[in-house]
Amino acid sequence: MFDRIAIQVSGGAGGHGLTSLHREKFVPKGGPDGGDGGRGGRVFLRAVDDVYTLEQYRAKKKFRAPNGGNGGPGLRHGANGEELHLDVPVGTVVTDNESGDLIADLTRTGEEALVAHGGRGGWGNKRFASSTNQAPNFSQSGHVGETVQLMLELRLLADVGLLGLPNAGKSTFLATVSNAKPKIADYPFTTLEPMLGVINSGFGRFTLADLPGLIEGASEGYGLGFEFLKHVRRCRVLLHVVDSTSPDPVTDYELIEGEVRAYDPALESTVRVIAVTKSDIDPEKAAESARLLSEHTGAAVRVISALDDESCLKLTDELYQLVLIERAKADEAGPVDLPIIRPESRERFTVEKLDENRFAVEGHRVVTFVEMMDTDMEGSRAEVYRRLERWGVAKSLRRAGVKVGDAVVFGEVTLTWED
Repeated sequence: MFDRIAIQVSGGAGGHGLTSLHREKFVPKGGPDGGDGGRGGRVFLRAVDDVYTLEQYRAKKKFRAPNGGNGGPGLRHGANGEELHLDVPVGTVVTDNESGDLIADLTRTGEEALVAHGGRGGWGNKRFASSTNQAPNFSQSGHVGETVQLMLELRLLADVGLLGLPNAGKSTFLATVSNAKPKIADYPFTTLEPMLGVINSGFGRFTLADLPGLIEGASEGYGLGFEFLKHVRRCRVLLHVVDSTSPDPVTDYELIEGEVRAYDPALESTVRVIAVTKSDIDPEKAAESARLLSEHTGAAVRVISALDDESCLKLTDELYQLVLIERAKADEAGPVDLPIIRPESRERFTVEKLDENRFAVEGHRVVTFVEMMDTDMEGSRAEVYRRLERWGVAKSLRRAGVKVGDAVVFGEVTLTWED
């Protein structure tokens, strides 16, 4: 199962504002009427229940939302770019691939996460009209959309996860109680990728994940280590199966539990069901293994065989009842709040002196405005300096020691300072 991939998403660029003067018969001075550009399209990730892997993103890894439309005469606003929705499986965790910040954990069907903003549409010349400049001959270009490097990781969401050493009988049990077709053989590490099966119980159903077997040192990454354990963390109930033919079932049990605890101590609180498998091979040995495990854990231990439908049915019914309880707890707790990874306010700015003759201004509102202005257009440069004065940026630059002729950096634009 293809369950981890890096992709790049970009919001669409904003449309350009228009420089236009109203022209109408018998209206000699119609004034500016250039419309604003539309906002660029945004990129969303959407959790769906009919996609099960991230395979679709293996061939294409760069996605861009449509651009916004340009403004038109008569104050016509450009159309906003269409939103781009990328479908991912339920259980996908989204992080910023550069900073490592968590962006979203999509655990419910239909959940969406905004992962890239579209660029702001440029202002038409009507926006710049004032009592002292009644016919501005300039407008703004649309701003580029946000580009984000994302890491998508599918952490399997299953109601029940199967724990056990390699060749403990997990795949055989899954194949017996569901329509899943895992690879089954009489050697260890038959299962190399997680496999999900749907199990019917009465009028309800639940999902059961057959996960790759653990070995000693898995919590440190040995064997299939982390690839297995990251999926264990997402299960509501854990079914720990132990091979009844093992010479020491208690040691087998503790080896697995020790690795799980070492990986994430919180998993110790996850509901456990213990079962010994392959009871058809030696029923007496299976009963003895169950007794030893029960004495060791203080919990009831089930005895099952893939050839005994009744034992498997009884176990799945018990699992379903536990799943119902855990689902109710999850619904009561509600979704987990995600950290805010973008600044709450975009109005602030900072001024930094880079060297003797270079300064840098940071702040979304200020930098975006300057980047969108074409300072080669008549009157545009004067408008930039007027805004910098109004917003207090010019005052802060003077305090920092800026002089005429110094370079002031606003994102991708460098201005030669004038006073």
